[in-house]
Formats: sequence, C-alpha cells, structure tokens
Amino acid sequence: MEIALTQVILDGLRLGLLGLKDITIIVLPLMVAIELAKDSGLMERVTSKCRPLAGLLQVSKEAVLPLVVGLAIGFSYGSGVIISASKEGNLSMKDRYAIAVFLSICHSIFEDTLLLVAIGASFPWMLGSRLLLAFLATIFVTRVLFASKLDEEMSSPVGSN
Repeated sequence: MEIALTQVILDGLRLGLLGLKDITIIVLPLMVAIELAKDSGLMERVTSKCRPLAGLLQVSKEAVLPLVVGLAIGFSYGSGVIISASKEGNLSMKDRYAIAVFLSICHSIFEDTLLLVAIGASFPWMLGSRLLLAFLATIFVTRVLFASKLDEEMSSPVGSN
C-alpha cells in the first residue's frame, strides 16, 4: 500500500512538472513576442482595431490585449498576458473583473468551438452563443455592478493605490 501511494505521488509530481514545462514552452515565447510587438508598435496597431470592444464593454484600452489573447488562445495560456498587464498596473479592478467574466464564458474561441463542432455542434450557433453570452454578462458586470460607488474605487489602476 505504501509503495502504491509513493508511486502515485511521484507520478503526480512528474506529470505536474511536465505540464508546467508545456505551459512554459508556450507562454514564454508568447510573452517575448508580445513584448517585441509592443516595442515595434505592432501591438498598438492590432489593439487599436479592437478598441470599439473596450468601449462596448466599458473597460480601458489596456484591457483589450488580455481580452484578445485570452479569446484567441485561451485562459491558461493567455493568463501570462493577463498577469503581466495587471502587474504593470494598467488594469483597474473593473478591467480585471470584466476580463475574467468575459473569458470565463468565451475563451479559446477557435479551439473549443471547433472541438464541439467535431462532435456535431453547429459552428455558427456555438460561436455566436458564446460571444453573445460573454458580451451580455460582461456588459452587465461593467454597467450594473460597477455603476455604484464601488466604480470610483475599482476604476483606479492597481498601482495607484
């Protein structure tokens, strides 16, 4: 019995480290690419095309990049971008809540949707319903929940407190 428990713990540690390695292999180059894109001005051009999204969701323009990355590649791999933007102090509490709500419903839009299409779901219905629900929930959070006094407190960037 003791040997089996030890083997389970060792297997769990090994698989956890392999998973961490896989995430690092994806996230590290992504972070380097994003920094290079920021320095070259490419990121500004790309996110400027998505700025109407920020207006609709009532989040800052700095929240667009984490939203787009999380939407395209998912929460797990996009989390590096979200954490980085938060640590830079550019995201308010409202922005972080909006990103979390939106991406909780609608992340990894291509991969997840295509997996469900592969087992018989309708692509337009899956894509449309996920996007619609994410937009409605995020708009509710930013316009209703943050419309109170908390809006003033939570709209200030993290680093300014």
